[in-house]
Amino acid sequence: MLLEPSAITPELAAAALSCPPLDRARRLAEWIGADPAGRALTSSGVLKPALATQACRALGIELPPGKLRSAKDLPELSLDWAMATFAGFIEAGASRVHAVEDLANLPAEDVLRGWLWVAVSRLGVPYEPPCPQCLTVLDELGSSDGPVSMADLTAAVRAATPRLDPDFRRLAACPDCGEVHDAPSEEEEEEEQEEHARDAVRWLSEFGAASTLPGTDPGGSARLTALGRVLATSVLAACSVAPGEDAEALVAAIGALPPKIARRVRTPWLAARPPAVAVRELLGYAEGADPDQRLAALAVAREVGGEGLPAWRQYARRPGFGAFARAWLAEFGEPVAPDERDEAWLMVEALSLMTGSVPEELAPVVFAAAMQQAPQADVAETLRQIGDSGHPRAERILSLVTGLENLVSRAIGLPVEAGIEAGEQESYDAVYQLKITLRGVSKPPVWRRVLVPAGLSLNALHEVIVRAMGWDGGHLHVFSDGFGSYGMPDAELDREDETEVAIGELVEEQGDRLSYTYDFGDGWEHDIRLEKVLPADVTLTTPVCMAGKGACPPEDCGGTWGYTNLKLSLSDPSADDHQDLLDWLALRDGSGFDPAAFAIDEVNARLSRLEITLS
Repeated sequence: MLLEPSAITPELAAAALSCPPLDRARRLAEWIGADPAGRALTSSGVLKPALATQACRALGIELPPGKLRSAKDLPELSLDWAMATFAGFIEAGASRVHAVEDLANLPAEDVLRGWLWVAVSRLGVPYEPPCPQCLTVLDELGSSDGPVSMADLTAAVRAATPRLDPDFRRLAACPDCGEVHDAPSEEEEEEEQEEHARDAVRWLSEFGAASTLPGTDPGGSARLTALGRVLATSVLAACSVAPGEDAEALVAAIGALPPKIARRVRTPWLAARPPAVAVRELLGYAEGADPDQRLAALAVAREVGGEGLPAWRQYARRPGFGAFARAWLAEFGEPVAPDERDEAWLMVEALSLMTGSVPEELAPVVFAAAMQQAPQADVAETLRQIGDSGHPRAERILSLVTGLENLVSRAIGLPVEAGIEAGEQESYDAVYQLKITLRGVSKPPVWRRVLVPAGLSLNALHEVIVRAMGWDGGHLHVFSDGFGSYGMPDAELDREDETEVAIGELVEEQGDRLSYTYDFGDGWEHDIRLEKVLPADVTLTTPVCMAGKGACPPEDCGGTWGYTNLKLSLSDPSADDHQDLLDWLALRDGSGFDPAAFAIDEVNARLSRLEITLS
């Protein structure tokens, strides 16, 4: 997302500098100073502890008791550091950091551009699509000439929050943690949406973009400041799609936007081409897209209405995908000879959409819920029709009939090259489902869900983690359960030999946790939680990754804060270190690194070559 201020004046720049986040960031930059020698950094890209202590005292940040281990242990300072980086007030190298020259006289354009980057970081920009609810609040305020009541903002957020079919809501996985939570009641959802609207107004006010008014409306009201209108206009412009872009770019741009904003964004694209041409482009993309993208493209094509019918007629002559065109033409009253396989083709499409919104291991449950009301004979006939439908996902849907147990059995029955050393495992006669989460990384989060034997040694678990997460494995590591640490044995550090300890010795019940630190320089900390204890009658021949999210950060990028800066710089071609990072990562452009990339097949391919040692 390319963000540029929609208006630039000295008054707007002064307002931006006076908002608390930028004011704190500027004071930190002033303390660091513009001397090229700068201040010393650790290998993980943060201030050394002694300097971090000095910075806290200069900024009035309360220090924790005892000796400071790392600047990462200071949340307030870490936030100010991130804001100063986003705003372009400081420039960090491999070992030193310094403020930009003439910090007190930065051009208004630079100040406003920096303020925009800082402000939109609360929207999830630029690492992933903006939060639809926060974007809705910003848009509602930006579309009004006066104050907007909190009740109206909450209603807009509610309208922008999609709801799953009631039969499947409880099966939907949380997009951040990947877990399946109990579905909240409608009352709980409404309370959450109201709080989301209030939070959005709070952060807008914190950045000087909005002001709140008590008024007579229940809960008060809010309005954008002049600075807020720059934010609203700039963000909407950054979300827009150029008329010359293709249909794939259009669908990708509007996919995460609230419906009201998505309609506004796609209007210029549709207006730039004749209706039938627009529909033809959308259908051409939809035919080869995944079901969720196909659904979005078809929805835009339908909005064109009757003027797009020539393109629908063209696609109605095709088998398979043409079922959508034949169904749409029938709604317009045009006589179209249906294909006898249309009903089954569309059923497979619907089931693909349903099962795609839940974790892999729950997909059979969704299929069963969809089929449970039908008589057995009808189910058999439906399965036959699915098999004959010609849909590219028909085989996948049919495989769900075997149920969850067979699905898991197949998943953990992957071939191994090196085999397993059996070892003693009488005390650990179980399979553990573990969730491994990288701490301090979000937008998107990074986690993996794996199955391993309970008797797996910690040394072997280390190998599982580096392969599942995507680390190279060339750095030191340590495990901890809160009572002791385990790694390479070290009497001085009171560290036990990890090769002599099994996972089952440290975690036994659902919810038990371990911590794992990889690379003591960057300090990548992982949380390992035991989610389930499964019976050992399933023969686990190799560790298996069941689900995950987010790409592994590049090695030696400076820990969590260095990774945050790396994502920002890669997405901003004007960043000073943009080209250096491209060269370092051997990328042609910033789009070559996708923080959200995750390929479960690649993870399991790495795990399938792992030789496991049971303790």
